[in-house]
Amino acid sequence: MSVEFRVLRKADELAVMPEFEARIWGGDDDRVSVNMLVACVEEGGVAIGAFDDGRMIGSVFGFRTHEADVLHSHYMAVDPQYRRGGFGEQLKRRQAEWCLANGVTSMRWTFDPLQLTNAHLNLNKLGALGITYHVNHYGALGGINGSLPSDRLTVQWKLVGERPTFVEYFDLDVPAVSPEQIASSAPEAIHARIAVREAMAPHLADGWRVAAVDRDKRTYTLAR
Repeated sequence: MSVEFRVLRKADELAVMPEFEARIWGGDDDRVSVNMLVACVEEGGVAIGAFDDGRMIGSVFGFRTHEADVLHSHYMAVDPQYRRGGFGEQLKRRQAEWCLANGVTSMRWTFDPLQLTNAHLNLNKLGALGITYHVNHYGALGGINGSLPSDRLTVQWKLVGERPTFVEYFDLDVPAVSPEQIASSAPEAIHARIAVREAMAPHLADGWRVAAVDRDKRTYTLAR
């Protein structure tokens, strides 16, 4: 396997991304359109695709924020057949390299705190910190999200400098729930959503940060 990573800039290069989004997440209502991708890239954002023999197998897209040195990494996706190959981490790190080459020193993005595989990448591998909890952040999403409220955790990855030093820690349990239960909006998924929301949101509002995750124990480590 020889996967090629390319920065995508023009409409004909970006046209494959909405189709790829639909294939990964299902549905088509919330896909980022080609014209929006072009506009965001033109104004200082970045889209990077990973290709195997010309076929897109992963992508990452982000845009500038109201803070000149911060990029919001709107989404990252990897074809299911290529997961566990480290391509998600490679895409994020290539996006980080682009940021540093273009005067951006920090990245932010959101993810579903019930998805512990994503949490492991974001917190443990990349070293981002969870900073803000959002209740039903994007409204109804459908697809792999089912009809669950779209609660999200915002993480911030500082590309320059050291991680903060923490002096207090505690672990927060995440009820067992599978991606299939989330997609089908099973009662177990709804219970897990509310349990994590009630446990995590007040602490983040009080200055705690989500510093790590243990996928086997199904716990988050909060710190301050």
